[in-house]
Amino acid sequence: MNIKALVVIDIQNDITKNYRKIIDRINQAIDWAVAENMQIIYIKHNNLSAGTRTFKPDTKGAELVPELKIVSDHIFVKTKSNALTNEEFAEFIRTKDIREFYITGADATGCVKSTCFNMTKAGYDVHVISDCVTSYDLKKMPEILAYYAEKGCEVKSLAFYMGIKYQYRRLDSNNFTGHSLDDFVRHQTVTECWRKTDNGWELVPNVFEENWSQEQCRKMAEEILHNINLDQTGFGTFDGERLIGFATVSHRIFGVTAKYVQLVCFQVSEEYRRQGIGRKLFSMVCEEARQLCADKLYISAHSSKESQAAYRALGCTPAEEINEELAAEEPFDVQMEYRLYGI
Repeated sequence: MNIKALVVIDIQNDITKNYRKIIDRINQAIDWAVAENMQIIYIKHNNLSAGTRTFKPDTKGAELVPELKIVSDHIFVKTKSNALTNEEFAEFIRTKDIREFYITGADATGCVKSTCFNMTKAGYDVHVISDCVTSYDLKKMPEILAYYAEKGCEVKSLAFYMGIKYQYRRLDSNNFTGHSLDDFVRHQTVTECWRKTDNGWELVPNVFEENWSQEQCRKMAEEILHNINLDQTGFGTFDGERLIGFATVSHRIFGVTAKYVQLVCFQVSEEYRRQGIGRKLFSMVCEEARQLCADKLYISAHSSKESQAAYRALGCTPAEEINEELAAEEPFDVQMEYRLYGI
């Protein structure tokens, strides 16, 4: 029998205020884990450093936050980042023969990171519930989620583990605001890009990392809100009330050889990728383009190896007619198209 456990790490009064953004989902994860007959384990941190002001033993700051659901007495106190250094905790999971863990909590760049690393190193199966972990520095979340995956953890959303179906909606001012992308994770690590050379298209080394700051997310949200009230249609994928994917298509028809409309935005939050969300959004955009009486969808597409592979998997091909204005705006993009009515 495969014994599993949900682990809640360091959700204490002295933790970053950012825990309030995930506490409801952690409680939901606890309810789910109980229903799945998992062991529920709470980890608390005590700071033994002289003169410490946080996580001091026997203080209110070291207590679990009052909003957190407590459904078991399996509460273990650690004094180091790695929870496995607590001998009682290590003995508990040995006695119960627990080999698979679902991790929630804070700090994602500290104690959660150390615990996950050492668990995978010890041969355990580790699942990081991506929207149930947080950090003092939210800007580092995309990087740390990628780190977990690189170290052998599975990184998925709570909805994925619970088997919850996402909601797909047409975007409007009732379900989309200037803050709708505040929790969106736009992250991509690029190593190679396609470039047009004298010998045709070739993959060339081009190493960089893309991250959207919260300021960039809000700027994008304002642009989308403006455009869907003007001359674009947007579609969104929602995990509860959180927007996790979006795509927008322009109403403007252009082209000489065919009627084109542009796929303007097309993004899925990092921790929700590879679940078919992008394909569903793409099909919704294509149907909207047909309603606009277009023949083809036009895409000024990111030139990275991964992005190009994703677009080609959707059936996109190099554009037969280049929109010079769009090409000039992003000179390193690959201009692509998708036939809305087949060959």
